[in-house]
Amino acid sequence: MKETNKIEIVLNQHAGNGTAQKACRKVTSFLKKINYEYEVHLTKRDGDGQRIARQLANLNQVKHRIVVIGGDGTLNQAVNGIKQSNYPQTPVGYIPGGSGNDFCRGINLKIKDPVILIQAILSLKQPRSIDIGAATHAHTTKYFINNIGIGFDASTVYYTNHSERKEFLNRLHLGTLSYFTNLLKVLKRQGAFGLDVTYDQQIKHFDSAYLVVATNHPYFGGGFAIDPTASPFNHHLNLVVINKIPTLTFAKLLARLFINGFAGYNEAEFGNPLFCTKCKIISFEPAHSVPTAFPLFVEDGKLNTFTL
Repeated sequence: MKETNKIEIVLNQHAGNGTAQKACRKVTSFLKKINYEYEVHLTKRDGDGQRIARQLANLNQVKHRIVVIGGDGTLNQAVNGIKQSNYPQTPVGYIPGGSGNDFCRGINLKIKDPVILIQAILSLKQPRSIDIGAATHAHTTKYFINNIGIGFDASTVYYTNHSERKEFLNRLHLGTLSYFTNLLKVLKRQGAFGLDVTYDQQIKHFDSAYLVVATNHPYFGGGFAIDPTASPFNHHLNLVVINKIPTLTFAKLLARLFINGFAGYNEAEFGNPLFCTKCKIISFEPAHSVPTAFPLFVEDGKLNTFTL
């Protein structure tokens, strides 16, 4: 990577109910102090992160570095923008400022100080490669940094992102609780559905799938360790399929995962994940399906098909 002379900041100032905005102030204050050129690009509506990152990548300014300050959704949009650009290998830096921050957990990023993080970005000689997933649906490809879900998780993400409580809970730094309260709502509403998974020249059928998550790292939902064996550095996805079980039992399992993390993971209850570099998923009934920050809805009566 060539020497950098400008930082292009993609900022979601509303992420984490102001956490990202505060982080950006610290970063820009530091950059001013060392007389380093920067520009802040604000996201004002859904999709701006993708559009801005694509435009910046297309400029192909090799001495500029793109740095995202926001939550998982903002980073995911930026990655999609870069992948859709004429220079899809453009590096991107990240300073977390969201409410869930599952990506940080997934890559084991323990440093939270934005000034230390921007210093590390400036001093970086070579970017670190990391796996991302790609989901193709109806001739449209979306990339994801965390996971893609069908069924229970996807419904919970959808209701959380449209919840009036989310902003209030973010203000109290309880963003994960927003996911948890909507999770309880979905427990009552989400039904089971048939599912076929094609991978490694095999087809595996599930009669009553309930939660389906293809994950790039262990976490989803702001701290739930859905699969401790997943890693964004091993060049494959982990696909977790959980069949419908009694609601109370399922709620207890999720609560244990949230409270105990990996210690709450039990293969006998959650099943063994499928490991694959590519697979095809077909659900036989309409279901919510959500790669982080990109809701996809299925028309009634049509198969819901994803190729990963």
